[in-house]
Amino acid sequence: MVFKGNVFRLACAAFAALSLAAFLPASAAAASPLPSGAVGSDISWPQCGGDYPTDPYWFGIIGVTGGHPFSANNCFGSEYAWAQATGRPQVYINLDYGLRASGPLDCLAEDTGCQAYNYGYQSAAWAYDYASQQSGGATQKQNVWWLDVETGNYWSDDSVQNAYVIQGALDFLQRKVNKTAGVYSTSYMWGVLAGDFSPPGTPNWVAGAAGLDNAGMCQAAIWPGAEVWAVQYLNLYIDLDQNLAC
Repeated sequence: MVFKGNVFRLACAAFAALSLAAFLPASAAAASPLPSGAVGSDISWPQCGGDYPTDPYWFGIIGVTGGHPFSANNCFGSEYAWAQATGRPQVYINLDYGLRASGPLDCLAEDTGCQAYNYGYQSAAWAYDYASQQSGGATQKQNVWWLDVETGNYWSDDSVQNAYVIQGALDFLQRKVNKTAGVYSTSYMWGVLAGDFSPPGTPNWVAGAAGLDNAGMCQAAIWPGAEVWAVQYLNLYIDLDQNLAC
């Protein structure tokens, strides 16, 4: 975990110890499970009640939440079943900023960094449990979970606070349930929201490609040194987001 130019004053010893552990070098990032050039699609609550993509896809990425943390994609069960049919299902979770005094850490009232960490951790935990319930436990067996970090959601003006939220969510997925957790965003949005936070060993799913011919976006990591696993583009012919594996 890398924060450049920021000084942290963590009020509770438990939070300091846990954060120090997060600063330690991570193991090498897992290899992408997708073959380079494979095409997939991602769907979520906006596609509820509509037809799911019918073209043959190598993979499907399904939104667990309804646009915000602690909100449900009511169609997750059926959408995840669609993704399972591709043989390579993945999921994503919407994140934003908030505070929770209770959680894996006991936070002092004035320690907003600790509370932001709890909020991110609990956001991921809630989504993990909801996805498992709606899929009959199937999502516990699949490995790749993405954190959706976009400026369209509510975030703090303080990038350090936002980074605590993101770290909390990453820690639940990577440390508590032993999943591969990546980040969906763009370098611009990430810079606005998280500054120069660069969690090691965390793959990227990059938004904003122009189409299949824009494979150069596979080099447009969200933060320097990150590995891009997929890029997202809008297929104007079917008005649906699709994805190219890098």
